[in-house]
Amino acid sequence: MRSLRKRIARQMMGAAVGLLIDRAFGEPPSSVHPVALFGKVMTKAEMFLWRGNRASGVSYGFFGLTVATAASRLFSSPFIGTAIGTYLAVAEKSLLENATSIESSLMRGDLESVRRQLPSLVGRDLEGLDENGAARAVIESVAENSSDAVIAPMFYGALLGGRGAINYRAVNTMDAMVGYRNAQYLDFGWFSARLDDFANYLPSRLAGFLAWSVPTGRSGKPGSILTEAAGHPSPNAGVIEATYAHKLGIILGGENSYEGTVEMRPQMGDGRGTEPSDIAGSIALCRKSDTLFAAMLTVGGVALVLWPGGGR
Repeated sequence: MRSLRKRIARQMMGAAVGLLIDRAFGEPPSSVHPVALFGKVMTKAEMFLWRGNRASGVSYGFFGLTVATAASRLFSSPFIGTAIGTYLAVAEKSLLENATSIESSLMRGDLESVRRQLPSLVGRDLEGLDENGAARAVIESVAENSSDAVIAPMFYGALLGGRGAINYRAVNTMDAMVGYRNAQYLDFGWFSARLDDFANYLPSRLAGFLAWSVPTGRSGKPGSILTEAAGHPSPNAGVIEATYAHKLGIILGGENSYEGTVEMRPQMGDGRGTEPSDIAGSIALCRKSDTLFAAMLTVGGVALVLWPGGGR
């Protein structure tokens, strides 16, 4: 029991350190980034395994998990392994830098630059997207990725160590590659998408709680947030997006277009429409939420070490 407590304490502190490393250095170059290398492997795997049905998609998913599990053995050390594994799985710095860059272009009125940069954050069609629509897209992406790309890998790093963080990122990457509702991936990507939904269920609600806990002058009623989130097509994204909408005093959701198909998302929030200046608020909320979680993990880890018998 004492050794398990000690290991969990080290994992918790290692996950917090992983976020700090990302903030200091950002992600490694794509040429050597394990996630980018994993993406290349899975692109090759798709070429061999794609059959346009769920069975082939399950094979693809299990192959990806096997590759990730084998690679994650390099990150077994409770503290160092967790810190490095979490760092490689977290993407806060690049997320917020991209959002800040798009915000700057919007504030200058440079929509051409905005349309060039938006694909780094969102997958929706850009044709006809005005400044306010682009701002909404960025804020929704910051909200969703605050969970998927920051809180979730830290959560799994703290719970399961560096191996957990790496395997989570593999699941999230497969969903990003094939988890689309179009003719090519509707069946093939079904397993990867459901696996990602399962992996993000708890982290998304934790991310929502953390964002709700950050002082912004607005709170939002948990009941309203959960009711609005229930209407979102994603079982996880709606929770964090609804929380951001209420905490920022804006309205998210509405009409989105994907590959020419228009989808209506439920309205979330009870404030005003989005404006480019609201992006800064979403960035601040994301950073504060992540900092709060890192602080909680650090304090929790130290407490476990100092618990009578915890350090022996």
